[in-house]
Formats: sequence, C-alpha cells, structure tokens
Amino acid sequence: MSRELPAVGRWAWVLASVAYMFPAWVSAQDAPVSTPEGQAVQEEVLPSERHEAAIPTSPSPPPPPPDSVPQATAPPAPSAPPPLTLLETVTQARKMLVLEPDALDARLKLGNALFQLGDTDGAIDEYRTALRFHPTTAQAHLDLGTALTAKQDWRNAMTELQEAVRLDPTLIQAHYSLGTIHYTRGNVQSAIQAYQEALRLKPDFAEAQYRLGLVLKVAGREKDAAQALEVAALAGLAKAQYFLGNAYRSGQGVEKNQVMAITWWSRAFEQGLPEAAQALTQLRRLAAIRGPLQTKQSKAAGDAFRAYCDSLWLDYPDLDRDHANETVGTTLLKQGRTADALPVLLREAYALNETAHAALVQLYEQGLDGQLPPHGQWILTFLDTTAADGVVPSKTALARIYAKGLGVAADLPKAKSYLKGLPRDEAKRLLEEFAADSAKP
Repeated sequence: MSRELPAVGRWAWVLASVAYMFPAWVSAQDAPVSTPEGQAVQEEVLPSERHEAAIPTSPSPPPPPPDSVPQATAPPAPSAPPPLTLLETVTQARKMLVLEPDALDARLKLGNALFQLGDTDGAIDEYRTALRFHPTTAQAHLDLGTALTAKQDWRNAMTELQEAVRLDPTLIQAHYSLGTIHYTRGNVQSAIQAYQEALRLKPDFAEAQYRLGLVLKVAGREKDAAQALEVAALAGLAKAQYFLGNAYRSGQGVEKNQVMAITWWSRAFEQGLPEAAQALTQLRRLAAIRGPLQTKQSKAAGDAFRAYCDSLWLDYPDLDRDHANETVGTTLLKQGRTADALPVLLREAYALNETAHAALVQLYEQGLDGQLPPHGQWILTFLDTTAADGVVPSKTALARIYAKGLGVAADLPKAKSYLKGLPRDEAKRLLEEFAADSAKP
C-alpha cells in the first residue's frame, strides 16, 4: 500500500530533484546558472528546528609560494571562445529555428535555456514543438517530463518520463525522475524500484543512493536504508552524511554509536549543512553541562566527543602521540604541517577538546610565524558558535578579546556579557584583569 506524504514535504522533494537534474541539461557552451526551481529546500524528514547561526567552515590553507624560477613554456594555444550566456543561446537558437523549424538540437537548447531563465511554460512549448517534429526522441520526452514535474503536473510528467524510458531504457535521469514522482504521489515501492534501476545503470549515482535510502526508511526498511545512505555518505553527499549520523545516534538500521554520529555530522557540517550544525550544537550543549547538573546523557555526550577526537589519530598513522593531552592538530602544528593542522584543530575544538581550543585561541591572538595572520575571522566564528552552546573556554576567550580589542573594536560591556554564568571567582578575576588593562596608558 502506498503511503501518502505531507504536501509540503513532497513538493520540497520534487524541487530538490529538479535542481539536482538541471546541470545535466546544459550543453558545453551554456553557462550554468541557478534556476528559480533550484533553490535550497528542506526534506520533510529533517528536524523542524533550524540552526540560525552562521556556519563556520574549515580555514583555507596558506597559498603555496610562487615558483622562484620561471620555466620555459610553449606558446599558449589559441583560447577557446567564451561560452554563450543563456540570453545569447536563446537568440542564436531562435535565429536557427527561423531557417530550420524542425532542428531538434536548436529546439532543445532553446527549451533548456528558457527553463533556466525561469520561463517554464516557454520551455514546455519548445519541447512539445520538438516532439511534433521528432516524436520518438527520448531526450525530448525526458526534458518535457522534467519541466512538467516543475509545474507539479504529475500525471503528464509521468507519461512523458515513461515514454522516454520506453524509447531509451538507459536514460538514467528518467528513472531518477520517475522515482521522485512516484515518491511524491505516495507510491513508495515504485519509487524504490525506479531509484534502484537508476543505480543499476549508474552505480556511483550518489544522489539516487541518498534518495533510495530515504524512501527505504519510509518503507520501514531501516537496515537497507542505512546501507544506501552510507554509500552516498562515503561519496561525499552532505545530506546523506547527516542522515547517516542520525541513524547512528538513534540506532536505526545500525548499531547505536554516538562517536559515528559525531563523525558523520561533522563531515556534513564542514560542507555547510545547517541541519548537521544543529545536531552537533544540541549534542555539544548537552556535553557542556558540568557539575551537579550533569546527567548520565550529558556525560555520555562528553565521552563521545572525546572518543571522536581520539579516533582522528587513525587518519594519521604516521603521527606519534607523545602526551595524553596532545591532539592530532597540535602535533601537526608542531611539525610545521600548518595546512593539515588547521582544519583538524577546528574539528577537535568543535568537539570540545580543550587543548585544541587553547591552540586556536593562541592562533587568533598571535598568529603563526608569518604563516597565519592573527585575528582570523574563522576562529572568531568558532568562538561565537561554541560560546552560544555554553562552552566556558569560548566565553572566557571572547570576553578577553572584546575587553582588549583584539581584532575587534574594544567593547567592555560586551566582554562582561560573556562572563554571565561563569563561576563568580573566575568572573571577578577576569573583570579585575580587564580593569587593569584599561588603566594602562
């Protein structure tokens, strides 16, 4: 029996699918642009709470020094002409169609360009005109079916996509789009079959693996869903990494493992996925609870973050851990491997590692021997994010930064605001330090 899905969630799914497919439509001479339909959307199974804070990213490594000795090179080859803009493509295709109205390539290029410009109705007209001249062209049926999908004309879209598959069963995107429409109409089993067929034709189709995983989850096949999500996650798809992290956190389809949840959420977070940032924020806030308010769950969260940091050593088998407090990031930094060290330090510090946190604060205040200037915005963003999560060292660091005006305008009231919630003795000591600094000439 098919499962009827919420209307908003189904439409979000379709928009995401159309956005994913669109780059395949553009010919080599068409400049890629975003479409109105290709906006970012939220899956219906994502958490309702959104993470509104800015998402920091890993720092970029310092650029390599230019070559000191110029190398002899052959004369440069003639440069290729610049790609046509969408409007130029429209103009060129229309001129060609005046001379040759049944020119299939020009007609499809015109339809694709109009679609990308947001004129979906105009694109549909061009695809239908192409099919009047060339009714057995599978690609034209596929293009028309996808445009009709964007118009939520499910019945006619499915008819066109099914005809495209009948004419050319190897059209991967047609099977993928059929999966989307089946899912949208609540036919979960047909959606599974369509995505599986797309994957049979293209086993490395990460987006289809991801969608298959979500549909298998809807079907209650948790283990199969986790396996599909893992394939997509390993391929680097941030959404799959996020949902795989959810599976490990809840133990759905896989053995419950908070360290693996943090691992996959962290990978998605580094790609800028807000839902992963929110998941890590919630767990970090839980782990930041100390003292008499600490619960069994908050202790477990803290232990999971520590185990995650320990697991990072496995990625660097060439490193020796000299001290228990040493981290991968600080070890790489001592070896002069700055480009490798910075993103790892950030991962460790987001995972509440105090050694990595202290190293980042020092890098913010002092920089690094001409390799890294002080007052990096990416470190300030990290401190802002974790201070909002209740991480005391981040609040203390920000209080000092704003009190002393380190890379920011000095703002003593703002500095004092970060001291709220700190132990009274610690807050008093810092206030006295700030007052002494401000009294200096």
